[in-house]
Amino acid sequence: MTVNGNDGSQQNPVVISDKKSGLPFSKGILASSISVAGIDIVIAHKIALNIQEYFKTNRTRTIRLEELRSLAFRFIKDEVGLEYAEKYLLWQSVGKLQKPTIILVGGATGVGKSTVATVLANRLNITRVASTDAIREVMRASVSEKLIRPLRGSSYNAYLNLTLPPSGVEPVILGFREQVIAVNVGVEAIIKRSVEEKTDIVIEGAHIVPGYLDIKKYTDRSIIIQMVIAVPDKNTHKEHFNKRTVETQGSRPMQRYLKHLDKIILIQDYLEELAGKNNVKIIQNYNLDNTVNEALELIFKRIKQEFAKVSNEYVDTA
Repeated sequence: MTVNGNDGSQQNPVVISDKKSGLPFSKGILASSISVAGIDIVIAHKIALNIQEYFKTNRTRTIRLEELRSLAFRFIKDEVGLEYAEKYLLWQSVGKLQKPTIILVGGATGVGKSTVATVLANRLNITRVASTDAIREVMRASVSEKLIRPLRGSSYNAYLNLTLPPSGVEPVILGFREQVIAVNVGVEAIIKRSVEEKTDIVIEGAHIVPGYLDIKKYTDRSIIIQMVIAVPDKNTHKEHFNKRTVETQGSRPMQRYLKHLDKIILIQDYLEELAGKNNVKIIQNYNLDNTVNEALELIFKRIKQEFAKVSNEYVDTA
């Protein structure tokens, strides 16, 4: 750390330096990176402010990035505890793995997966978020009419576009499965591109179904975390649709979904069954903050396993 030993003036900002360049210290950016560990944003801003005051007291002019992270680790540990400090450092170090983080958020219509995905992306500073509904629409616009039938409609009424009448199988699930298989062509293309370009991404949608995506072939070159968001009962589901109606200013009216609620719940049960069979975490969305924190715990656990695997490989080859 470089310190000016004379006037201690803060007219010039503290510069975070690395081998290539330097950027001015930002209290807001630091607070955002601290909140990744699951720390309340108000407390995160307080910690960032304390670090800024530390710079003033010590007349700091430049600080290396690794030193700043060590300093933040110390302040987080003192303010909220070692567990949160370790989570902060873990996420700040994920770049050393040189693998993109790909977060897959599935769930039936109306469970809140889009909101959870957006919050996770903001918390983790991931700039790319893709929706399987958007992928479906792009595919519909570019695929031959003969191949487009499974892409029509929503996940819960895709059965209306089945090529052949179902026999001995629940039509809602059969239609949903056909649509998932079709949309997953686009989803896997996005995953492949993210792996090749080493870009982090969150992909969310009803078509993120455990067991349907061939993600094993990417596990050596990426960190893929899959989860299913669910709600515990019909009343909670109705509340989610009511909230969606308000947030979209009526463009997605509640009644449009409530008349299909039994079909939507049927799909949710199917997703939970497959999640159990494929060892995919199910997160019940009782409360957004709790849901996001549980999702972050899952992400940190997976990243910790990745670091442990690298450490073991190092030991094996040492």
